[in-house]
Amino acid sequence: MMRPQAADRYRSQSSARRIVFISRDNTRTYTFSPLALFGGLTLFLTVSLGFLAATTYLVFRDDLFDLVRERNADMQQAYEDRIARLRSEIDRISSRQILDSVAMDDKVEKIMSAQQGIADRQRAVGALIDKARSIGLIDGRNEAVPADKRASLDTDEVTGSVNAYADAGRANRIDRQFDALTATPAKTDSSKTALRTADGKPDFKAISGHLAAIDAEQAKAVESIADAVNSRVNAAVEVMADVGLQAKVPDSQADSQDAVGGPYIPIGGAQALSAAMQEADQAFNRIELVKAEAARLPLIRPMPGGEMTSNFGSRRDPFLGSLAFHAGIDFRSPTGTDIRPTAPGVVTVAGWSGGYGNMVEVDHGNGVTTRYGHMSRIIAQVGDKVTRDTVIGEVGSTGRSTGPHLHYETRINGVALNPINYINAGNKLASLLP
Repeated sequence: MMRPQAADRYRSQSSARRIVFISRDNTRTYTFSPLALFGGLTLFLTVSLGFLAATTYLVFRDDLFDLVRERNADMQQAYEDRIARLRSEIDRISSRQILDSVAMDDKVEKIMSAQQGIADRQRAVGALIDKARSIGLIDGRNEAVPADKRASLDTDEVTGSVNAYADAGRANRIDRQFDALTATPAKTDSSKTALRTADGKPDFKAISGHLAAIDAEQAKAVESIADAVNSRVNAAVEVMADVGLQAKVPDSQADSQDAVGGPYIPIGGAQALSAAMQEADQAFNRIELVKAEAARLPLIRPMPGGEMTSNFGSRRDPFLGSLAFHAGIDFRSPTGTDIRPTAPGVVTVAGWSGGYGNMVEVDHGNGVTTRYGHMSRIIAQVGDKVTRDTVIGEVGSTGRSTGPHLHYETRINGVALNPINYINAGNKLASLLP
């Protein structure tokens, strides 16, 4: 009975499937049950069938491929459009940078040109300052001469600055502008920062404004020089007119205001400076003309080292003791002292002339003549052209004379006038026109 049961037990057990892998000395055995094997095959078949079904579906549905291709094309177009926009933006930025660079170069070039122009004009202003120094408007330290020094005339007759011949308001304006010309500007850090933007870059607009302000200051300074020179010229003309002498000097632009007009068109910068320089040049030309006119007139002492012993006008006659008119002034000097004329001219009389003794008369033109009497010896001859350095004779005591001296007269159109007035006028002109 025991054996059949055992045999049945062994028959009821299903046979297992084994897979054996043998590699040299290594042997591996894998055992699969029929159920697992069936499940694996079923899964494989299901996946395969699903893949085949999907592939078949996709193969026979062309619209899906078209949809995918269209979507890819749209995406590609979108990327290309974006790239084009980026390229356009890059080109715009590059163009803007190029334009900014060109504009920057133009601005720098304009500023450098303006700066060079200012430097050139400053050299012209420097030459003008040298001229102003030559006539005493600026001292050796390149500083404006104070008003009291500019008026170094006879303190008994003239006081104030050289602008005393102008009205007070104009004189003050001239002094202020002239001081601004020679004053040294204070250098501050704020002026440098004012020429830069908030981010530290150069502010070209501010720089241009600063250069324009320099031009304006130069123009005002040059204008002040022209005003000061014209004031001196006008003062010199007045001094000469006070003693009956006429100077042929054209009026300044500021004085020539008759029969003029037109619309007001303001100028500034380099144009204003150019106009001021032109006016200053005309002013210096006027002062040269006045100096030339003054040099032709008898406005100096005939005997610089001689003592004046007799004035012009009424005096007691040295021979008769009664009052008599003295037509000139006398200067004591040793016999034989050289006598020179007080202005260039032509000798019209050279010989004995009654109470004058040996006398020389010089015609200076425009009705102005001078006489030199009581000479011990006459050197000049009638018709000689003489200058202030020409010796025309020597001091003596000929004619109605009590001792060796020079009798000197100044006549206008034959009328004897006080030579002291002309000598004083010459002293004033010497200070106004150094």
